[in-house]
Amino acid sequence: MDKPPPRPEKRPPEPPPPPWASDPDGLLKSRPGSVRLALTGGVASGKSTVAELFRAFGAEVIDFDLLAREALAPGGECLPAAAALFGPRSVLKDGTLDRAWVARRIFKDDKLREALEAEVHPYTWRRMLSELSSLREAPVIVVDVPLLFEARLNTLFRPTVLCFASAATQLRRLRERNPDLSGREAKRVIRSQLPPAEKLRLADCVVSNDGPLRETIRQAKALWDRLSSPDALTGGCRGGGGPGPLP
Repeated sequence: MDKPPPRPEKRPPEPPPPPWASDPDGLLKSRPGSVRLALTGGVASGKSTVAELFRAFGAEVIDFDLLAREALAPGGECLPAAAALFGPRSVLKDGTLDRAWVARRIFKDDKLREALEAEVHPYTWRRMLSELSSLREAPVIVVDVPLLFEARLNTLFRPTVLCFASAATQLRRLRERNPDLSGREAKRVIRSQLPPAEKLRLADCVVSNDGPLRETIRQAKALWDRLSSPDALTGGCRGGGGPGPLP
């Protein structure tokens, strides 16, 4: 099993979040007995598996991908802007966005991807805050943010948890679930995201997901026990370094 490379002791300087990302009511602030963490990971890293494990352990989960799909669904707030950006070819006869066609376009064109994200990300952020407000009494909330570091949102969350998988594992899994992707296209998708080494330097905690499912479950449960303990915010997984990969 590939292990994440060791991380440096000091974090690199972190850029500020985008202007639309704010938390005026302190909904993201973790406190004793009220943990709000961000879960992230590269494409095909197994992040959804870890999110479901946290849900099974008792966490409430807010999924940015689901909110983005809502934004681009028929009648969604961001669908008109997406259709204008990509043209009539991007919308199918039933009024839904041709997500596969759009995905191929944005992975070949960074400017198109950034333009779409500029429409969708502020919407998902507002919806996330709304869901956080409705769940404010929950002891642990996991916010599943695929592009946490790429979108410069990580400084707004503590702790941050990275689901790590090696590039070889990502490539294999991505092609297994998307058999129409060529090897070259799959590599382009992976390279469109921040390199794993950069994410490792920024994350508070890491769950390695290269091996068998039972090992991922063990690591996720160990992290859950740490986060749900009374001293969760005074040691272990917290800002300023964090424990790195779990033993």
